[in-house]
Amino acid sequence: MSDEAIPPKRLPTSPSGQHPLTLLVVPTKEERHNIDWVMERFQDLNDADLHVLVSDDDSLDKTWSRAGTWAADDERIYLLRRPGRFKGRGFALRESYKWAAESENNYEFVLECAANRTDDILQIPKLLAALQSGADVVVGSRSRAEGGDDASPRQSQGFARLASGASVSDVESGFRGFRMEALRTIARRLKASDHRIKAEVIAAARSAKLKVVEVPVPFSQHDTSHPKLGGNSGPVSLLGLWLRRMTKRV
Repeated sequence: MSDEAIPPKRLPTSPSGQHPLTLLVVPTKEERHNIDWVMERFQDLNDADLHVLVSDDDSLDKTWSRAGTWAADDERIYLLRRPGRFKGRGFALRESYKWAAESENNYEFVLECAANRTDDILQIPKLLAALQSGADVVVGSRSRAEGGDDASPRQSQGFARLASGASVSDVESGFRGFRMEALRTIARRLKASDHRIKAEVIAAARSAKLKVVEVPVPFSQHDTSHPKLGGNSGPVSLLGLWLRRMTKRV
């Protein structure tokens, strides 16, 4: 697990002003074997108006160290190291939302994606286009685009859709985008500490009467041998969200 040199820096050559300044949040847990791929895809976008925040859950494999090496070489890359292991995806995202809202960069859009290669960062322009067209929240609906696996992650999400009360087909997708104003509204309603935050965000957006749209993105199943800050929510774990929604507390 040596600290190999990162590939040569590829700063964007595209002009700024193509879209509002945007932050991509990437929550990580033991993703050292994937983080180079994520950063290379980020640089492949050649987007001067896109920054990235790696929010690491104090990975034992030192994902945070590798991400820090990238951050030292590209001023668009930031690292949020979160001491204390096993806090979970919910904490990672909530702390990242707070970081984004308080940043002096004044981000207008915030995106998020997984670090395990299941979300293709090169699809980000689709999410940005939806936000620029008026969406408050955009969800990348997996396996509904050319290049996706035949097995759809949406097949067993019936209770997640019921718990969130939304018509979004892929409630459990973590490939998303927000207008900052909408994210501020949603963030005040969030309590989940783990991957249940994905359904909770959709429920909060519905309660706030925000405009939520889906865009089709390809999905590929990659190595799942390492613990992740993700996964789908089981019916029992979503019961609390359903009860909160029924009592109008989300």
